[in-house]
Amino acid sequence: MAGASYVLDKGYKVLSTYNSSAAAGVTPYRCVKTATGQTIDLNATAATLSLGVVQEAVDAAKVATGKVVADVRMLGITKVFVTTAASLVIGSKVMAGTGGGVLLATSTNFVVGIVVGFGGTLADGDIVDILLTPGMVA
Repeated sequence: MAGASYVLDKGYKVLSTYNSSAAAGVTPYRCVKTATGQTIDLNATAATLSLGVVQEAVDAAKVATGKVVADVRMLGITKVFVTTAASLVIGSKVMAGTGGGVLLATSTNFVVGIVVGFGGTLADGDIVDILLTPGMVA
């Protein structure tokens, strides 16, 4: 697999209660949304527009300080966590789901991106390459 190719990555301040202060903190390759005060939080719902996909891990103790900045891929190709087992082929549209991962998009929900890398039957926890398509609706 060729891997990621970025066009636009940007650093965003992480909400001090990111993902309701999950023990894992910020985990990479998850969808994020804008939160209060120009910060980011985990996006776990397809009805909310994703800002992009976080590219790095940040420990929960650091997140709690409210001073952490994380790299978010906003345009380009990124790896993303698959949240629900599905058959995804190249060209499949995906949306945000539980845990900030992606699943096959349904109509009227915001699309995070289009599968451009490995496809096939993917299990929860697999990683797939997508081309980010901000604001696109399924």
